[in-house]
Amino acid sequence: MVDEQQQPRRRGRPPADSAGDVTARLLAAASRLFLARGYDGTSCDQVALDAGAGKASIYARYANKAALFSAVIDQLLAGTPAHDAVAAELGLEQRLAAVGMQVVQDALAPDALALLRLLVAELPRLGDGARADQLFLQSGVRRVAAVIALHDAGAMAQARVAAQQFLDAVLAPLLLRAMLGEPQHAVLAHAAARVETGIAMLRATGSLARWR
Repeated sequence: MVDEQQQPRRRGRPPADSAGDVTARLLAAASRLFLARGYDGTSCDQVALDAGAGKASIYARYANKAALFSAVIDQLLAGTPAHDAVAAELGLEQRLAAVGMQVVQDALAPDALALLRLLVAELPRLGDGARADQLFLQSGVRRVAAVIALHDAGAMAQARVAAQQFLDAVLAPLLLRAMLGEPQHAVLAHAAARVETGIAMLRATGSLARWR
């Protein structure tokens, strides 16, 4: 009787639990290549090769290099469930302050800023109407909205509007300072005050009234 552990793996479509691993490898390889070689110096074929994946794997997920680049940015700022976990019993503004600081720290990380500079330079190639702020902040908006609507998932669309307003007030000024060359530690020193300003703005406009 042949030991099951010695049987060769069947060829064909990988199991579902490995599909996510392929995606993670592709995004990690793409991030490394974009940062090292820039947008023009990176190809989808090279990303697939570096990730140890077939060409079909990358094109099944991303229509072109622009779509892959957008996915890299989105993934870099997406955070993790554990990272964004906040105590359900915390008040709304406490939850918002916690996730706001997490998003700021992720967005001001060196790799994130390097990709933002690439994004600004390559914006004309990413499609008609593409905006750097929307592409760069979309993951952050989702993260903040999820915390705002923690106990009211049916109002996610309204929460996303409030989240966008919050990040416009909090993160945009900090990113500008960083893009103009201010050291990361100096920019982060202003983060807590910006978060408080953003919360005060939402409070004053009644944007958080539904969830109080």
